[in-house]
Amino acid sequence: MSNSKRYGWRLSSLKQLVLLSFLVVVTPFGVLIYYATDALVEQSAGGRVLAKQALEVTRRGQRLEGLAEDITRSARQYQILAKPEIKERLTQYLSEYKEQLAIHSFILTSENKLNEISSLLAEIENSQTGDANSLLGLTREVNNQIDLILDKRLQALNETAYQTQTQLSSLAIVLLIIEMLLILFFSFSIIRPVRRIADRIQALGTGEEYTGAMVGGPHELVELEKQLDWLTERLAEVENEKQRFLRHMSHELKTPLTTLREGSDLLADQITGPLNNNQMEITQLLQSNSRQLQSLIEQLLDYSRLHQNEPVNLHLVALLPALNEAIEPYKLLIEQKRIQVSLPESEQEWMTDRAMLIRIIGNLVSNAALYGSDNGRLILQIQSTDSECVISVENDGPTIPEKDVPQLFEPFYQGQNRRQGPVKGSGIGLSIVRDAAESLGASVELSTNENNRVGFSLYLPVLEQHLND
Repeated sequence: MSNSKRYGWRLSSLKQLVLLSFLVVVTPFGVLIYYATDALVEQSAGGRVLAKQALEVTRRGQRLEGLAEDITRSARQYQILAKPEIKERLTQYLSEYKEQLAIHSFILTSENKLNEISSLLAEIENSQTGDANSLLGLTREVNNQIDLILDKRLQALNETAYQTQTQLSSLAIVLLIIEMLLILFFSFSIIRPVRRIADRIQALGTGEEYTGAMVGGPHELVELEKQLDWLTERLAEVENEKQRFLRHMSHELKTPLTTLREGSDLLADQITGPLNNNQMEITQLLQSNSRQLQSLIEQLLDYSRLHQNEPVNLHLVALLPALNEAIEPYKLLIEQKRIQVSLPESEQEWMTDRAMLIRIIGNLVSNAALYGSDNGRLILQIQSTDSECVISVENDGPTIPEKDVPQLFEPFYQGQNRRQGPVKGSGIGLSIVRDAAESLGASVELSTNENNRVGFSLYLPVLEQHLND
């Protein structure tokens, strides 16, 4: 199956996805910056034009007012003296006034005052100076009108700037929301396959089967998933090899060990002839250690079977006979250490798998006998309610160090306390207890660990089959 069919559309690499996300996120802000810059340049240009125009109008207005005063004064002088040079100067003032007023008139929206000024200038030019004094007033009125027009233009420019600012603010908010959505989308596109890879690694570490979606995403992550597929298959092969090795070695060891046990039993029964005290002590040592070796081999076989998901056989089990059967293989060790065993007095029945239960209790009793104190006590108790049955195994002996408690049920872990006897433990007894309990839907925990007493409790739930019965 091709990658396109397997994963759907995807960018070919993580680098491309990062670059695309960067471009998609940055581009809208680039457009916003360009638009804001263009609007700012336009507003600045309009402001400069208006400022320049206002400066020119102000200067021209001042010049017109000065010319109006000169025209008024010259008209009065000419009316009194009637000299040609005054007339010539007056004519020059009038000409310059008309020229400046013509430029000024482009800004005005009303021509009423201009018509009045034009009429008045014509009268002054024709030596009718009766109304010359009103020229300055009319000029100031024209300047005031122009100032109002400039104020309106400035106000319009301010309103345009405010509208532009509002539009840019609104656009920035919209773009910010879009950017946040895009960032979330691209972050999710990158993080999702990474999380799936993390889930796969976690499942691989715990030995569980990964049932989530395929990783997908960029090429690098897809290749990483392929490597995880290979690693999963390789670890499964290694696990199978380990289980096969355990089975073969356990069976291979059982054959000579059985012969060794039979021979030591024959010697202990003195079938081949009477033994002296030293010979009997050696024979008993052979018997004890061969039994411990057999217990270790049985634990290896149990560990191998439990990791093959051995099916359970649920039925009503008489608990007291099961406890006695679990203790039986360790009676010799218990007698040698002079441990006092206390069993429940009343019989009870519970829906469970008898073989699994014996396996659990047997390993707990084995630990109690091996780690327990000489002349101590081994107490087995049964307490049941409507919801569960609790079987406790407690013994006198050194308490378990606190730093060992979190790893008690890990396979092949051995804490600071050491078992008594020449044969070293395998470190899988409590691991078998946990796995067997989980196969029954039960749980086991360290319930007592103080005052030189150590106890474990097995919590058997009420199974559905029992309720149906």
